[in-house]
Amino acid sequence: MENASKALLIAGAILLSILIIAIGMYIYNSASSTITSSVSSMSTQEKDAFNNQFTAYENAQTGSKVKALIGVLIANSNTYMDEVAKIPTLTVVDKITVKGNQANKQLNATRPNTASSTNNYVTDIGVIRNNVEEKHTYWVEMVYGTGGLVDEIKVYYSSANL
Repeated sequence: MENASKALLIAGAILLSILIIAIGMYIYNSASSTITSSVSSMSTQEKDAFNNQFTAYENAQTGSKVKALIGVLIANSNTYMDEVAKIPTLTVVDKITVKGNQANKQLNATRPNTASSTNNYVTDIGVIRNNVEEKHTYWVEMVYGTGGLVDEIKVYYSSANL
């Protein structure tokens, strides 16, 4: 009799934990679909206006223009902190190094997963901004996501003169 009541308690605890996990997954899926729907519900004009703030910096740019682009990314991350799908990843591929690290180390500022992780994104972008040299020329490339928004910005060192 005593073992049967313990078994019932254990079975109840297992069922309760399964219920809690199911509710958590439902909330996660609801939040994910809300973020996705906010991007898909944008009109073509809204998408163009959003993308234009970045595409103005496309192709060959001076280091000072790349720093200005990073300033736009910081402002964008503050504006869309609650809609992280609208915060592009920044990938810098060579010739930008942090003192003490290997030469030509790739630096990234990956899109935050939540509004609370936006501070890490801004910190990573700040490190990149501080290490962009104004005297160099860079090549800036936009990568578009499935919703038509700029999803990633890639910055490469360019030996070409402007």
